[in-house]
Amino acid sequence: MAACVLLRADPSAPDGDEPREAVAILRSVRRHPLPRLAALAILLVAADAKEPLNGFEIERHSVPREAIVPGGPGRDPLPEAKAEYVAVAEASWVAAETPVIGVAAGGQARAYPVHLMEYHQLVSDELGGVPLMVTYDPLTGTPRAFRRDVDKKTLRFGISGLVYNSNFLLYDRETESLWSQFRGDAVSGELSGRKLTRLRVRQETLARWRERHPATRVLVRPRPKEIDYRYSPYKAYWLEDQVPFPVQARDPRFHAKELVLGVEVQGKTRAYLGSVVTREDHRVEDEFQGRKIRIQYDPDAAVFVWEAPDDVAVTDAYWFAWKAFHPDTEVWHDPGPAAEPRTD
Repeated sequence: MAACVLLRADPSAPDGDEPREAVAILRSVRRHPLPRLAALAILLVAADAKEPLNGFEIERHSVPREAIVPGGPGRDPLPEAKAEYVAVAEASWVAAETPVIGVAAGGQARAYPVHLMEYHQLVSDELGGVPLMVTYDPLTGTPRAFRRDVDKKTLRFGISGLVYNSNFLLYDRETESLWSQFRGDAVSGELSGRKLTRLRVRQETLARWRERHPATRVLVRPRPKEIDYRYSPYKAYWLEDQVPFPVQARDPRFHAKELVLGVEVQGKTRAYLGSVVTREDHRVEDEFQGRKIRIQYDPDAAVFVWEAPDDVAVTDAYWFAWKAFHPDTEVWHDPGPAAEPRTD
Protein backbone atom coordinates (compact mmCIF):
# COMPACT_ATOMS: atom_id res chain seq x y z
CA MET A 1 0.00 0.00 0.00
CA ALA A 2 2.97 2.32 0.12
CA ALA A 3 2.29 3.27 -3.48
CA CYS A 4 -1.06 4.67 -2.39
CA VAL A 5 0.22 6.81 0.47
CA LEU A 6 2.40 9.04 -1.64
CA LEU A 7 4.46 11.97 -0.39
CA ARG A 8 3.12 14.58 -2.74
CA ALA A 9 5.68 17.36 -2.95
CA ASP A 10 5.34 19.98 -5.69
CA PRO A 11 6.98 18.28 -8.72
CA SER A 12 8.42 21.62 -9.83
CA ALA A 13 10.50 21.92 -6.64
CA PRO A 14 14.28 21.62 -7.22
CA ASP A 15 16.27 18.66 -5.94
CA GLY A 16 18.86 18.88 -3.18
CA ASP A 17 16.81 20.88 -0.66
CA GLU A 18 16.54 18.17 1.99
CA PRO A 19 17.75 20.26 4.95
CA ARG A 20 15.21 22.97 4.24
CA GLU A 21 12.48 20.37 3.76
CA ALA A 22 13.37 18.72 7.07
CA VAL A 23 13.03 22.07 8.82
CA ALA A 24 9.68 22.65 7.10
CA ILE A 25 8.38 19.26 8.24
CA LEU A 26 9.58 19.83 11.80
CA ARG A 27 7.85 23.17 11.91
CA SER A 28 4.69 21.69 10.47
CA VAL A 29 4.59 18.96 13.11
CA ARG A 30 4.96 21.59 15.80
CA ARG A 31 2.17 23.62 14.22
CA HIS A 32 -0.10 20.60 13.84
CA PRO A 33 0.19 18.37 16.96
CA LEU A 34 -3.01 16.67 15.87
CA PRO A 35 -3.29 13.77 18.34
CA ARG A 36 -2.73 16.04 21.34
CA LEU A 37 -5.15 18.61 20.00
CA ALA A 38 -7.76 15.93 19.40
CA ALA A 39 -7.52 14.72 22.99
CA LEU A 40 -7.78 18.28 24.28
CA ALA A 41 -10.78 18.94 22.03
CA ILE A 42 -12.63 15.91 23.38
CA LEU A 43 -11.94 16.99 26.94
CA LEU A 44 -13.14 20.51 26.27
CA VAL A 45 -16.37 19.33 24.66
CA ALA A 46 -17.04 16.85 27.44
CA ALA A 47 -16.45 19.54 30.08
CA ASP A 48 -19.40 21.64 28.96
CA ALA A 49 -21.46 20.53 26.01
CA LYS A 50 -23.42 23.79 25.99
CA GLU A 51 -20.47 26.14 25.61
CA PRO A 52 -19.90 27.71 22.19
CA LEU A 53 -17.10 26.19 20.12
CA ASN A 54 -14.82 28.69 18.41
CA GLY A 55 -17.59 31.21 19.03
CA PHE A 56 -20.27 29.10 17.32
CA GLU A 57 -23.50 28.22 19.12
CA ILE A 58 -24.08 24.56 18.26
CA GLU A 59 -27.86 24.61 17.96
CA ARG A 60 -30.40 22.73 15.83
CA HIS A 61 -27.62 20.28 15.05
CA SER A 62 -28.29 17.34 12.73
CA VAL A 63 -25.29 15.33 13.93
CA PRO A 64 -24.37 14.46 17.52
CA ARG A 65 -23.08 17.58 19.23
CA GLU A 66 -20.25 15.67 20.89
CA ALA A 67 -19.02 14.63 17.44
CA ILE A 68 -18.27 18.28 16.57
CA VAL A 69 -14.88 19.17 18.07
CA PRO A 70 -12.25 21.87 17.69
CA GLY A 71 -9.72 21.03 15.01
CA GLY A 72 -6.84 22.96 16.60
CA PRO A 73 -6.71 26.54 15.37
CA GLY A 74 -9.63 28.96 15.69
CA ARG A 75 -11.94 30.11 12.95
CA ASP A 76 -10.43 31.29 9.66
CA PRO A 77 -6.96 30.08 10.65
CA LEU A 78 -5.59 30.63 7.14
CA PRO A 79 -6.25 33.44 4.67
CA GLU A 80 -8.62 32.42 1.90
CA ALA A 81 -6.97 32.22 -1.50
CA LYS A 82 -8.04 34.99 -3.86
CA ALA A 83 -9.66 33.93 -7.09
CA GLU A 84 -6.81 35.06 -9.34
CA TYR A 85 -5.63 33.01 -12.31
CA VAL A 86 -3.09 32.94 -15.12
CA ALA A 87 -2.60 30.87 -18.24
CA VAL A 88 -0.76 27.58 -17.79
CA ALA A 89 2.28 28.96 -19.63
CA GLU A 90 2.64 31.69 -16.99
CA ALA A 91 2.23 29.38 -13.98
CA SER A 92 5.82 28.52 -13.04
CA TRP A 93 4.66 26.92 -9.76
CA VAL A 94 3.05 23.94 -11.54
CA ALA A 95 4.39 21.20 -13.80
CA ALA A 96 2.60 18.77 -16.07
CA GLU A 97 2.55 16.14 -13.29
CA THR A 98 1.32 18.51 -10.54
CA PRO A 99 -1.97 17.28 -9.03
CA VAL A 100 -4.72 19.86 -9.42
CA ILE A 101 -8.39 20.15 -8.60
CA GLY A 102 -10.16 20.81 -11.88
CA VAL A 103 -13.53 22.58 -12.10
CA ALA A 104 -15.41 23.56 -15.26
CA ALA A 105 -18.67 25.51 -15.64
CA GLY A 106 -20.24 27.82 -18.18
CA GLY A 107 -17.56 27.15 -20.76
CA GLN A 108 -14.74 28.11 -18.41
CA ALA A 109 -12.22 25.90 -16.60
CA ARG A 110 -9.96 26.42 -13.60
CA ALA A 111 -7.12 24.37 -12.10
CA TYR A 112 -6.47 24.67 -8.36
CA PRO A 113 -3.09 23.10 -7.48
CA VAL A 114 -3.48 20.76 -4.51
CA HIS A 115 -0.24 22.00 -2.91
CA LEU A 116 -1.74 25.52 -2.73
CA MET A 117 -5.13 24.35 -1.52
CA GLU A 118 -3.50 22.41 1.34
CA TYR A 119 -2.59 25.74 2.88
CA HIS A 120 -5.69 27.81 2.08
CA GLN A 121 -8.43 25.16 1.74
CA LEU A 122 -11.06 27.54 0.33
CA VAL A 123 -11.49 29.71 -2.76
CA SER A 124 -14.70 31.67 -3.29
CA ASP A 125 -15.17 32.08 -7.00
CA GLU A 126 -17.57 32.71 -9.86
CA LEU A 127 -17.29 30.55 -12.93
CA GLY A 128 -19.47 30.97 -15.99
CA GLY A 129 -21.76 33.22 -13.96
CA VAL A 130 -22.13 30.60 -11.22
CA PRO A 131 -21.16 31.64 -7.66
CA LEU A 132 -19.19 28.72 -6.26
CA MET A 133 -16.51 27.73 -3.80
CA VAL A 134 -13.72 25.24 -4.28
CA THR A 135 -12.50 23.53 -1.13
CA TYR A 136 -9.88 20.98 -0.16
CA ASP A 137 -9.62 19.25 3.20
CA PRO A 138 -6.06 17.99 3.81
CA LEU A 139 -7.25 15.91 6.78
CA THR A 140 -9.56 13.76 4.64
CA GLY A 141 -7.91 14.28 1.24
CA THR A 142 -11.22 15.47 -0.18
CA PRO A 143 -11.70 18.11 -2.91
CA ARG A 144 -15.17 19.62 -3.24
CA ALA A 145 -16.88 22.38 -5.21
CA PHE A 146 -20.31 23.75 -4.35
CA ARG A 147 -22.61 26.51 -5.52
CA ARG A 148 -22.75 29.24 -2.88
CA ASP A 149 -26.37 30.26 -3.49
CA VAL A 150 -29.14 29.14 -1.12
CA ASP A 151 -32.71 30.45 -1.42
CA LYS A 152 -31.53 32.88 -4.12
CA LYS A 153 -28.97 34.36 -1.72
CA THR A 154 -25.24 34.07 -2.31
CA LEU A 155 -23.47 33.05 0.89
CA ARG A 156 -19.93 33.91 1.94
CA PHE A 157 -18.06 31.04 3.54
CA GLY A 158 -15.12 30.62 5.90
CA ILE A 159 -13.31 27.86 7.78
CA SER A 160 -14.81 27.30 11.24
CA GLY A 161 -11.83 25.58 12.86
CA LEU A 162 -14.19 22.74 13.89
CA VAL A 163 -14.31 19.20 12.53
CA TYR A 164 -16.87 16.43 12.22
CA ASN A 165 -15.67 12.92 11.32
CA SER A 166 -12.19 14.49 11.17
CA ASN A 167 -13.42 16.61 8.24
CA PHE A 168 -13.42 20.38 8.52
CA LEU A 169 -16.63 22.34 8.87
CA LEU A 170 -17.27 25.46 6.85
CA TYR A 171 -19.49 28.27 8.10
CA ASP A 172 -21.48 30.90 6.28
CA ARG A 173 -20.91 34.46 7.45
CA GLU A 174 -24.57 35.39 7.04
CA THR A 175 -26.04 32.98 9.65
CA GLU A 176 -22.94 31.28 11.14
CA SER A 177 -24.44 27.90 10.34
CA LEU A 178 -21.87 25.09 10.16
CA TRP A 179 -21.56 23.08 6.94
CA SER A 180 -19.91 19.71 6.28
CA GLN A 181 -17.20 20.04 3.64
CA PHE A 182 -17.61 16.33 2.79
CA ARG A 183 -21.41 16.20 2.56
CA GLY A 184 -22.25 19.79 1.63
CA ASP A 185 -25.08 20.13 4.16
CA ALA A 186 -25.52 22.41 7.15
CA VAL A 187 -25.09 20.38 10.34
CA SER A 188 -26.02 23.11 12.82
CA GLY A 189 -27.44 26.60 13.01
CA GLU A 190 -30.24 28.47 11.31
CA LEU A 191 -29.74 26.65 7.99
CA SER A 192 -29.37 23.18 9.52
CA GLY A 193 -30.48 20.49 7.08
CA ARG A 194 -30.06 22.61 3.97
CA LYS A 195 -27.81 21.29 1.21
CA LEU A 196 -25.50 23.03 -1.21
CA THR A 197 -25.53 22.06 -4.88
CA ARG A 198 -22.42 20.03 -5.54
CA LEU A 199 -20.39 20.53 -8.70
CA ARG A 200 -18.23 17.81 -10.23
CA VAL A 201 -14.49 18.12 -9.68
CA ARG A 202 -11.55 16.08 -10.89
CA GLN A 203 -8.34 15.63 -8.93
CA GLU A 204 -5.75 14.68 -11.52
CA THR A 205 -2.49 15.89 -13.01
CA LEU A 206 -2.40 19.25 -14.74
CA ALA A 207 -1.52 17.49 -17.99
CA ARG A 208 -4.65 15.31 -17.82
CA TRP A 209 -6.86 18.27 -16.89
CA ARG A 210 -5.39 20.34 -19.69
CA GLU A 211 -6.20 17.59 -22.19
CA ARG A 212 -9.85 17.98 -21.19
CA HIS A 213 -9.73 21.78 -21.06
CA PRO A 214 -6.85 23.24 -23.12
CA ALA A 215 -7.77 26.83 -22.18
CA THR A 216 -7.83 26.16 -18.43
CA ARG A 217 -6.34 28.81 -16.17
CA VAL A 218 -4.37 28.13 -12.98
CA LEU A 219 -4.81 29.55 -9.49
CA VAL A 220 -2.12 32.08 -8.56
CA ARG A 221 -0.04 31.48 -5.42
CA PRO A 222 -1.74 33.67 -2.80
CA ARG A 223 1.27 34.41 -0.55
CA PRO A 224 4.51 33.29 -2.22
CA LYS A 225 6.70 35.57 -0.09
CA GLU A 226 5.38 34.14 3.17
CA ILE A 227 4.68 30.48 2.37
CA ASP A 228 7.01 27.98 0.76
CA TYR A 229 4.41 26.03 -1.14
CA ARG A 230 6.90 23.40 -2.33
CA TYR A 231 6.59 21.50 0.95
CA SER A 232 3.43 20.15 2.48
CA PRO A 233 2.78 20.56 6.22
CA TYR A 234 0.97 17.20 6.12
CA LYS A 235 3.73 14.80 5.08
CA ALA A 236 4.02 13.20 8.50
CA TYR A 237 0.22 13.01 8.72
CA TRP A 238 -0.08 11.04 5.46
CA LEU A 239 2.10 8.25 6.82
CA GLU A 240 0.33 7.85 10.14
CA ASP A 241 -2.17 4.99 10.20
CA GLN A 242 -4.18 6.92 12.75
CA VAL A 243 -7.10 9.33 12.71
CA PRO A 244 -6.55 12.30 15.03
CA PHE A 245 -10.23 13.13 15.67
CA PRO A 246 -13.31 11.01 16.42
CA VAL A 247 -14.97 9.22 13.48
CA GLN A 248 -18.20 7.25 13.40
CA ALA A 249 -16.86 4.17 11.60
CA ARG A 250 -13.43 2.68 10.97
CA ASP A 251 -12.25 -0.34 8.99
CA PRO A 252 -8.62 -1.06 9.96
CA ARG A 253 -7.98 -3.54 7.14
CA PHE A 254 -6.54 -0.71 5.05
CA HIS A 255 -4.21 2.15 5.89
CA ALA A 256 -6.28 5.09 7.16
CA LYS A 257 -4.81 7.46 4.58
CA GLU A 258 -4.97 5.10 1.62
CA LEU A 259 -6.37 6.90 -1.41
CA VAL A 260 -9.85 5.92 -2.48
CA LEU A 261 -12.15 6.80 -5.33
CA GLY A 262 -15.68 6.54 -4.01
CA VAL A 263 -18.84 6.51 -6.13
CA GLU A 264 -22.45 6.97 -5.12
CA VAL A 265 -25.63 6.26 -7.05
CA GLN A 266 -29.08 6.60 -5.49
CA GLY A 267 -27.72 6.16 -1.97
CA LYS A 268 -25.58 3.11 -2.79
CA THR A 269 -21.80 3.45 -2.57
CA ARG A 270 -18.70 1.60 -3.70
CA ALA A 271 -15.03 2.27 -2.92
CA TYR A 272 -12.11 1.65 -5.28
CA LEU A 273 -8.94 1.53 -3.18
CA GLY A 274 -5.64 2.50 -4.73
CA SER A 275 -3.88 -0.66 -3.58
CA VAL A 276 -6.62 -2.94 -4.93
CA VAL A 277 -6.76 -1.14 -8.28
CA THR A 278 -2.95 -1.32 -8.48
CA ARG A 279 -3.08 -5.12 -8.12
CA GLU A 280 -5.51 -5.20 -11.04
CA ASP A 281 -3.00 -3.60 -13.43
CA HIS A 282 -4.04 -0.08 -12.37
CA ARG A 283 -7.30 -0.29 -14.33
CA VAL A 284 -10.98 -0.88 -13.59
CA GLU A 285 -13.92 -1.45 -15.90
CA ASP A 286 -16.93 -1.88 -13.68
CA GLU A 287 -20.68 -1.55 -13.59
CA PHE A 288 -22.39 -0.16 -10.50
CA GLN A 289 -26.13 0.33 -10.16
CA GLY A 290 -26.41 0.00 -13.94
CA ARG A 291 -23.73 2.64 -14.63
CA LYS A 292 -20.51 1.86 -16.43
CA ILE A 293 -17.42 3.20 -14.69
CA ARG A 294 -13.82 3.22 -15.93
CA ILE A 295 -10.94 4.02 -13.59
CA GLN A 296 -7.18 4.21 -13.84
CA TYR A 297 -4.87 4.73 -10.87
CA ASP A 298 -1.59 6.59 -11.29
CA PRO A 299 0.60 5.63 -8.28
CA ASP A 300 3.35 8.09 -9.24
CA ALA A 301 1.07 11.13 -9.06
CA ALA A 302 -1.28 9.44 -6.54
CA VAL A 303 -4.39 10.34 -8.54
CA PHE A 304 -7.29 8.51 -10.14
CA VAL A 305 -8.41 9.12 -13.71
CA TRP A 306 -12.02 8.14 -14.25
CA GLU A 307 -15.06 8.30 -16.50
CA ALA A 308 -18.59 7.95 -15.16
CA PRO A 309 -22.09 9.14 -16.12
CA ASP A 310 -23.19 12.54 -14.84
CA ASP A 311 -25.55 11.07 -12.24
CA VAL A 312 -22.68 9.26 -10.48
CA ALA A 313 -21.25 11.28 -7.57
CA VAL A 314 -17.48 10.72 -7.52
CA THR A 315 -15.26 11.44 -4.52
CA ASP A 316 -11.50 11.39 -3.95
CA ALA A 317 -10.76 10.78 -0.27
CA TYR A 318 -8.69 8.92 2.28
CA TRP A 319 -10.08 5.51 3.15
CA PHE A 320 -10.96 6.40 6.75
CA ALA A 321 -13.00 9.41 5.63
CA TRP A 322 -14.96 7.56 2.96
CA LYS A 323 -15.73 4.80 5.47
CA ALA A 324 -16.71 7.29 8.19
CA PHE A 325 -19.26 9.03 5.98
CA HIS A 326 -20.35 5.83 4.20
CA PRO A 327 -20.13 3.05 6.82
CA ASP A 328 -22.10 0.61 4.63
CA THR A 329 -19.95 1.09 1.54
CA GLU A 330 -19.07 -1.79 -0.74
CA VAL A 331 -15.40 -2.31 -1.58
CA TRP A 332 -14.55 -3.21 -5.16
CA HIS A 333 -12.83 -6.64 -5.18
CA ASP A 334 -13.12 -6.73 -1.41
CA PRO A 335 -10.21 -8.86 -0.10
CA GLY A 336 -12.28 -9.97 2.89
CA PRO A 337 -11.39 -9.85 6.60
CA ALA A 338 -7.73 -9.44 7.45
CA ALA A 339 -6.09 -12.30 9.35
CA GLU A 340 -4.72 -9.88 11.92
CA PRO A 341 -6.66 -6.60 11.89
CA ARG A 342 -4.62 -3.55 12.85
CA THR A 343 -5.58 -1.41 15.82
CA ASP A 344 -4.71 2.24 16.33
